[in-house]
Amino acid sequence: MAKSYDCCGSHPTLSPIGDFLLMGTDGFGDAIKELSVTLHFPDSGPPRKTLEEALKQHNMYRSTLPKITFWRAKGRLVIDIASELMDGREWKPSPQLSLPMFERGVDEVINALPLMRTRLKNSDAFALEAFLSHCEAARQRIPRSENALNDLVALLKEADKAKREAMSPWDKLGIDWEDFHPRARKILDDPFFWELANDFSPNGNDTGADLLYDYIDWFKRHKNSQPLAFLKDLAKRWGYPNLEEMDNDVRDEALIGLAFADIKLRATCDPHIRQLALETTERLRKQAQLATDWPHREERLMTLDKIEAKLQQI
Repeated sequence: MAKSYDCCGSHPTLSPIGDFLLMGTDGFGDAIKELSVTLHFPDSGPPRKTLEEALKQHNMYRSTLPKITFWRAKGRLVIDIASELMDGREWKPSPQLSLPMFERGVDEVINALPLMRTRLKNSDAFALEAFLSHCEAARQRIPRSENALNDLVALLKEADKAKREAMSPWDKLGIDWEDFHPRARKILDDPFFWELANDFSPNGNDTGADLLYDYIDWFKRHKNSQPLAFLKDLAKRWGYPNLEEMDNDVRDEALIGLAFADIKLRATCDPHIRQLALETTERLRKQAQLATDWPHREERLMTLDKIEAKLQQI
């Protein structure tokens, strides 16, 4: 994964590195079920309007890296590194692959992996040194041309596609259900409500996804507080003077995202937030109905119907 102060997600050249490093192996033990590496890009600014604080916090966090976190019970290990591959301002959507960036990205990831020695114990069922040796040897398998890199990424995508097609819609989500209320999955009984890469799902757009994980952290410390207090605080942390002065699109996504984040953590929804989310849904429906030339109009209307119906059930 890649992260700048205002964007987080996959990168066409860098994201295939994980699958590339694991080529030719069936695994190294059960102690680690998921290993993720996030590359945090520097950003020379200036920040977009209202995101000054976000840029400051991002660069401050970068100064504390590298960081490694291991949730032993879940078998999940996360490594965050301060990447020097590019300035975050240069991160533009592009399908074009860059061989020099791929090579440097492989180096950054491989150089960070020995951090695992600080978290794994001898009693953990994982062949760490064999894993590190396997990844080190991958340097010799780096493609030597742009065409070869394109062929490699296409091969990795096909393998991933075949693997995903064999999975159930729920398994494709890759969610750690221990993070949420045990009854939440039964209440939100359609994978749509849990999708993290669908702009129309409650917590799938950038605003909703960021809000969900902020709310998870906040909820641990404020279980008896009102969700609206969280949203007002979040607006300030995102650089807005108050909730009312949020950009309309951001506020709409935040209200719906918070309603469903609340359900996911408490198996119910605060009545005030629920009402605000229903009003927002109706407003978004009217906008979509008027957008007769929008290619995603029908999909948007269908997903808004799902969101409204679920909120009315709570």
